[in-house]
Amino acid sequence: MRPLLLPVLLLAGCAVPSGIPSPPIPFPDSPGPPLEAKAALFERGLTERFLLPWGALDYDVRYPDGPDAPPVRAYNADTVAWSGALLGAECERWAATGDPAALDRVRTLLGGFETLSAVTGEPGLLARYAAPAGFLRKEPWPAQWRDGAAGFDGWRWRGDLSKDQLAGLVYGLAAVTDLVDDAGCRARAARLLGAVADRLLGRGAVYRDAGGVPTTYGNVRPRVAGFPVGVNAAVSLGLAHAAARATGEPRHRRRLADLVRDGGPSALPFATVRVFGKENFNNPNMVAMGIASILREPVETADPALRAGAETAMRRILELHRGEGNAFWIGIGAAAGLATPRDLRDARAQLARFPVDRAERKVDHASRVDLPRASFDSKRGRAQFRRPLPVDMLGACSFCWKGNVYEVCQSPEGDGRTFKSGADFLAAYWPLRRLGLL
Repeated sequence: MRPLLLPVLLLAGCAVPSGIPSPPIPFPDSPGPPLEAKAALFERGLTERFLLPWGALDYDVRYPDGPDAPPVRAYNADTVAWSGALLGAECERWAATGDPAALDRVRTLLGGFETLSAVTGEPGLLARYAAPAGFLRKEPWPAQWRDGAAGFDGWRWRGDLSKDQLAGLVYGLAAVTDLVDDAGCRARAARLLGAVADRLLGRGAVYRDAGGVPTTYGNVRPRVAGFPVGVNAAVSLGLAHAAARATGEPRHRRRLADLVRDGGPSALPFATVRVFGKENFNNPNMVAMGIASILREPVETADPALRAGAETAMRRILELHRGEGNAFWIGIGAAAGLATPRDLRDARAQLARFPVDRAERKVDHASRVDLPRASFDSKRGRAQFRRPLPVDMLGACSFCWKGNVYEVCQSPEGDGRTFKSGADFLAAYWPLRRLGLL
């Protein structure tokens, strides 16, 4: 069996998408605005269009009658994840600039998380989405919506929080502890982290919805049936680490110590896999978000096994995706000194090319016969190029850094009237700016 393994692996690597072009794919300078002006544009747009009155990010807003007419709000299932990504970005912004507007934004987003928590009426249970009744024209999956708890009369919420939402929550709340020198903000983040850790890690690392029912994708045990699951390890260890640092409470420190002692860090390197051109790009994104705070902690105070596992996971993500210019992942790795000069060059070029127009339109490159195709389709069955597309050829999406940059058809539909927030640009820009790498 073993002599066959090498040929099989070599075959799996033939004519598949590869992020290591040679010579490197050129990322020419963009004719668009400077990065600082682009960031200011997206920050202003958040206030004008995308922040809900109660503080959460409405990352996807539709204007059927044009951008100057009132929007039509729709259910956004990833509100927790991308509110967390934006919270992390605003913490980085505050650390980089000391701008009072950044601290105000941190407080606003913390209020959003507090609302998503309080509306459920159960400690540590967050809604995927919540709003006053009638705010949405339609509630998808109507049987899964619940009435708000005490103090939220007339509100409606949907749960079933998944591990990608938990990864975003950990990323954002941990950044408050790491980067924001405001006692009030840190205390608010600590309360949220402690409650979620109690609910998740205190109940066997399976997130449970209202009434104690396990959510569909809420199992974050580092090993399942004995096999290491890097995504699960990143979420559980990231949450345990963040709660222990934020609260300082013995039970949270014990949970982190137990996870480390039981070998959780050894599962982290299994962050993602690409076989015959197929990869779930959301997996490395979740891992990167989960371990970001672990990588930000000073080496002098870090647990050696936890730090080593996180560094190995991040190196593997960057190595597999080198050449793709994923500026968000590169920024997370750069905080621990793991990004190469090539990574940083590609990240800068991608941010320069990042389009300020975030309207969703059909994006299909089937006519590009000049770009070589891969032999294997993507995980969702779409044709792929051999080399990664730059960010301005991907089309607008909720968070571009978790998308497949090889697919020929990037967006099968879109009429230019649904707008994305640009939080993905800010999530990549501000960490690199804080580190002095832009």
